[in-house]
Amino acid sequence: MHLTIFARIKFTRQRMVIHNEKYASKLKIWNTFGIIIVISLCVSIPLLHNFLREFGVEINPLKAWQCALLMLATIGIYALIIFIRHKKNLLFIYISDEDKQNLVFRFYHIQLLMGKCTSYKIPFDAFKKYEIIDEGKNKNLILYQTMDKNKLAKYPPICVNSLKDEEIEQVKELLNQYI
Repeated sequence: MHLTIFARIKFTRQRMVIHNEKYASKLKIWNTFGIIIVISLCVSIPLLHNFLREFGVEINPLKAWQCALLMLATIGIYALIIFIRHKKNLLFIYISDEDKQNLVFRFYHIQLLMGKCTSYKIPFDAFKKYEIIDEGKNKNLILYQTMDKNKLAKYPPICVNSLKDEEIEQVKELLNQYI
């Protein structure tokens, strides 16, 4: 007696979710920590003379203009740090193919106050191609989708500066599955 076993092999794509939640969370925590330090310094600068005198250290009290200048310098340095981070265009990025019919792209600017979240949903069968363009300091992901009558639609670029090189490779691997 001869027994034959037929195995059904079903090829499925591996579902992936790519996001930089840890990086975004760390950056938000550091921004909050920075605000606390700046406020603490601005409050403690005028009170420094009285605080040190309680511990037996005598220093000449700061004049009002010196206190104001130190507070402005502290705020200015923090504002410069925030401005530089803002110019880097760091985004929280979430890319997934776990939706049964669409590629999902969600992103928002990582800043102290929550920015506007943008979301793209591209049907698997309409996704045509993507490009990652390196424009000096910015790396942008550009997505293309086929529309009616085989016209090609281009989405606004997504800045991927906040993704590590390994994460960008994962994005490429995920998107190459659907081209």
